[in-house]
Amino acid sequence: MTDYSALEREYDHEALGHTKPQIIVRDELVAVTDEALALLEAAPNNGLYVRGRLLVQVARSESAERLPWLRRPEGGPVIVPVETDALLDGLDRVACWLRPRRGELVPARPPAWVARQVMARLNWPFPLLAGVVETPTLRPDGTVLETAGYDASTGLLYLPNAEYEPVLALSRAEVADCVQDLLDPVCDFPFVGDSDRGAYVAAVLSLVARYAIPGPVPAFPIVAPVPGAGKGLLARLIALIGTGREPAIMTMPGDEIEFRKRLLVLAIAGTAVVLLDNVSGAIGSDQLAAALTTTEFTDRLLGVSRLVTAPLTATWLLTGNNLRFGRTLGRRMVPIALDPRCEHPEDRTDFRYPDAVAYVKSQRPRLVLAALALIRAHLLAKQPAHGGARMGSFEGWDRWVRSAVVWAGLADPAATDDPTKARGRVRAEADEDLEAFDDLLRALEAAYGAKSFRVADVVSQAAGDPQLAAALQVSASPTKGGAPNAKSIGLTFRNIRDRIIRGRLLSKVDRIGRAGTWWHVSAPDGGMRGEVPEGT
Repeated sequence: MTDYSALEREYDHEALGHTKPQIIVRDELVAVTDEALALLEAAPNNGLYVRGRLLVQVARSESAERLPWLRRPEGGPVIVPVETDALLDGLDRVACWLRPRRGELVPARPPAWVARQVMARLNWPFPLLAGVVETPTLRPDGTVLETAGYDASTGLLYLPNAEYEPVLALSRAEVADCVQDLLDPVCDFPFVGDSDRGAYVAAVLSLVARYAIPGPVPAFPIVAPVPGAGKGLLARLIALIGTGREPAIMTMPGDEIEFRKRLLVLAIAGTAVVLLDNVSGAIGSDQLAAALTTTEFTDRLLGVSRLVTAPLTATWLLTGNNLRFGRTLGRRMVPIALDPRCEHPEDRTDFRYPDAVAYVKSQRPRLVLAALALIRAHLLAKQPAHGGARMGSFEGWDRWVRSAVVWAGLADPAATDDPTKARGRVRAEADEDLEAFDDLLRALEAAYGAKSFRVADVVSQAAGDPQLAAALQVSASPTKGGAPNAKSIGLTFRNIRDRIIRGRLLSKVDRIGRAGTWWHVSAPDGGMRGEVPEGT
């Protein structure tokens, strides 16, 4: 049996000029792995963190994985899982590895099995990484994270990309100056109304305070009736002010399974802003809808036989002409509407800032401090509420951002009381679900009046009723372009049961002893429960 202690005593570590601690490679799997982990933990700036039960490190986008469906901002920080070769590099840096040979110790490489054992551990002695930021940001307690390095209280790694002055406490009167500072770079943009300017400011505040906001934040679709209105440019400016980088641009996936894979990649990487650029027509995605109302995402990592859960804190921007939303996405949107009121807006020359990107880059520290000072002033004022109904599923954002925007004197970016602006416009004009279900209830009411009906009756009726057939095709088609059938119609009925949709609702009619399920369209204030035809 090899006496490793004796060999170690004979090995003249210092005489050979070795300054690192030594580890002897031997057949003691647990002991060697423990020694390796201890040295990795003790090494200053080892660059290792834990995220989503993965061992990770921070890279820059040039060296990170290149993906055909995602264009990351150049040089931006990206969180990547540690691979075996990268861990072997770290192990070689922290220790002098020795191997017994012919009765003496000789230098060796760290074995690959040690790296694999480290990665297979269920717990690591490294800090949790909630995210990486390049600008000062707010902590959940309202203090400002403005010291470079790892912040143990939040799990954030702050890698500043500019020089920033301290964030000062402002008086209410000084908040107006912050608002003007934030609006100044976008003075050339043709916002439709004041609520759209408020939504732009809300998007910036959502980014600079993202890790203080409890819960998810809504998406910000930037829409216009014509190309060339500045939608993509405005998205770039929002991301530049809020994060110091342009947004990561993602193409829409072809199916929901692919979307899930992409969401896990975005979650692990800690992507701050995702831009779905130039979306055409209506957008509907169950995966995107779920991503907008959660703060973490779980899926199986490609090539790994276990589920991985990682924080999903990206803020989503969308651009498109006359965008419409389906699959419950409409209620998750805070729109920013632009309208240049001309046929070819790309021909405009009357700009105060012809190169808005260059201007924002030159003014970034001042703009970031304006955004932080505004939202912190609202916090120090005990976060006065905006007075309207809260935005469901986004209560934390509603309290931290929406209320701050209204308190600062801007129009409510998420109001619903006016069908011509803010979220009210989405409900009235751009919510595919509401339009489709409204058409369906109208068609059912026209076909059956006060009488109740079964799904089988609807299938038969649609064969000779063009209005009902068209409504079913839009609202109850099982697949895009597919024909509605009894199963898909029944599922649609169950999904909208007892939901008030523009003054109507679909109710289930209970008739004991009668076969099948009967349905009835009525007003929400009650009325008849539906007459069941005799002899059924």
